[in-house]
Amino acid sequence: MHAKWGLVVAALFCAGCDDPKPTGPSAGRDTRITVIAPHPTIAVGGSQQLSVVITGPDGVGHPPVGPTVWRSSNEAVYAVWNGGVAVALAAGQATISADADGRTADITLRVEPQAGASRGIQGRLTDFATGAPMGGVTLSFGVDALDLRTTTDGSGTFAIDVPAGRVSAAIDGQVLADLAVRVGGPAFRGDLLGNGGTCDSRYGVVTDAQSFQPVAGATVSLGGRSMVTGADGWYRIDLGCVYDPFNNSSTTFMRIAHPAYREFSRVLGRGIHGVSRIDAELLRP
Repeated sequence: MHAKWGLVVAALFCAGCDDPKPTGPSAGRDTRITVIAPHPTIAVGGSQQLSVVITGPDGVGHPPVGPTVWRSSNEAVYAVWNGGVAVALAAGQATISADADGRTADITLRVEPQAGASRGIQGRLTDFATGAPMGGVTLSFGVDALDLRTTTDGSGTFAIDVPAGRVSAAIDGQVLADLAVRVGGPAFRGDLLGNGGTCDSRYGVVTDAQSFQPVAGATVSLGGRSMVTGADGWYRIDLGCVYDPFNNSSTTFMRIAHPAYREFSRVLGRGIHGVSRIDAELLRP
């Protein structure tokens, strides 16, 4: 009897002894996700296109079937836009994560400092009242000194390389703009208004302080008036053209509100005088 049961048990244990084992490239492999970056290290102001590869058990890679969600562990160093464009904002390192097809992958990227970064800007100088182009006008740009100059062509268009950061623009020594020029952001809109006369106006672009992207839906308020920025982040608030220094001398603030950002507040001075561009950069909470 014991010999009989011993044969049965042996038969049970060996029932699969002759089954074939998996062989070939898929043996022991799982589906995996990989983030591909052309350059592990780039300089501040640079950018690169990241991509995701899904590799199946057969060892063949292919793009994700569904959308990819990108994240950066340090948006002050590396910002990732929709589509996987990574922009280096400051020296340091950040871990970039990608979620695709139910899987997540990470890659660590470094950013090196870049001394003397500059940015090419272009725009048009137009008359405040008529919108007509102002050709043949010399514009001066600079940070501490207005030592960079260019002249508009017949259509009022100009182009110039300026240092990255807060840059002033002037005509004949009179400052008419405070620009936020950042390396790594989208194409910079350098449009300026001239011949303001006795008119009072403020205009400019509202951007994200980390990604430098335009901020839509921001409410800009000053002088008792307000407007909401569009997709390009642009605003313009005209306050009239009556010269009245006695009734326009109290301390004036410009405020910008958006639910996804901290409130922006800036003192414009004693009243609002003249036509001037003021770019604003919003910080997240």
